[in-house]
Amino acid sequence: MRAAPLLTVAALVILALPSALEAQLGRLGDRIRRTVEDEVTQQVDDMVREAVRCALGDAACAERARQEGQTPVFEDADGNVVVDEDGQPITDPEDAVRAAEEPGTGVWRNYDFVPGSEVIYALDLTDEPVGRIPARQIEYVEGNMQVVERDGRKQLEFSSATTFYVPLPRELPEDFTVEFEFQAAAPNIGMTFMTGTFDGGNLGGYSHHYLDLWQNSGISRAREMISSQDGLWHIATELIPFKFQVDGSADAPDYAILYAGTDRVAQVPNADFARGPKLEVRIPANNDRRAYLANLVVAIHGDPLYDALSSTGEFTTRGILFDLDSDRIRPESTPTLQQILSTLEQHADLALTIEGHTDSSGEEDYNQALSERRAQAVVAWLAGQGVDGARLTAVGKGETEPAADNASEAGRKQNRRVVLRAGG
Repeated sequence: MRAAPLLTVAALVILALPSALEAQLGRLGDRIRRTVEDEVTQQVDDMVREAVRCALGDAACAERARQEGQTPVFEDADGNVVVDEDGQPITDPEDAVRAAEEPGTGVWRNYDFVPGSEVIYALDLTDEPVGRIPARQIEYVEGNMQVVERDGRKQLEFSSATTFYVPLPRELPEDFTVEFEFQAAAPNIGMTFMTGTFDGGNLGGYSHHYLDLWQNSGISRAREMISSQDGLWHIATELIPFKFQVDGSADAPDYAILYAGTDRVAQVPNADFARGPKLEVRIPANNDRRAYLANLVVAIHGDPLYDALSSTGEFTTRGILFDLDSDRIRPESTPTLQQILSTLEQHADLALTIEGHTDSSGEEDYNQALSERRAQAVVAWLAGQGVDGARLTAVGKGETEPAADNASEAGRKQNRRVVLRAGG
């Protein structure tokens, strides 16, 4: 393929041109990135085209497909392939059923993970060369790792016991979240994830809590599992999305929760997680049993919703998620939607303007229309729960008011957001 060298040359040209062309360069950078994203979309389309289509919930169809060496995908009642929040087809029958549910229904009734509103780190492998270590984004310590193309997207692959640090722009605050996808080398060989760094080697001497992820995933301290759930055998056969949230306080212990997919696999109400400027990740693997990591995002929480609306007049959230290029609200949005609903119910005089914002991927007119539809979808959901529609106004901002630089994945994640403003 000629695309990768072309993108590299174009990126160098961008750095060499004078600053007076900044606006044009931004658009050129967007077009370059969109070319890469279009290639990924094409790879996903090719996968769907070659996969076996199964009805939603048809586990027998999925099993037959796998026995024949094919990949199953699942269609909803309208014939749409069920995908995850990144637009990737879901190949597990139970996960597909869960992804197709409406917010607040089924397994999502008790789902309480709320992603941090401000992204401070996002691993972006888009422009990283295959076969290399992304040294600009992680701090290598030891082991064997490389960027690979797998299942239509780039991931980190580990082929020996590897340790690396995740550098952050600031020390973690009291409240933060970490999200990533992980596939272990084997069911009994997983990942150790620390929110600080530890040079002592043996974790028996590490005084803080940390994540211990394998078939028995959970929260550990000093090599002892404190809270966990067994039975994650598929951790060695597919990428599992993990979501980790710490609610801290200066004068109280941390409250920590860990999700694997939609399952809350651990929660510790008296935890003690380190707060450092680096995270430490240890992943055992070998050449025959390789591990994979993707979509690592670290974010921090802002003010509670009503406090923020009262003090600044606005509240920004990344907790309302939509299907790719769609205004369908994903069920993972349940806790954020419920938080907004409760605030409106508790404060009958509160009216809200709900703004949809996108990153700069896609054409401006398209992004504008998409942001409007998404804002309207949030208003429709709240109205469907009994909120007077006169208290709600939907506004689409498209890509016109970025909160961060669209040139980085962290910036684009920051820009894909919903903003609530007090007043209709």
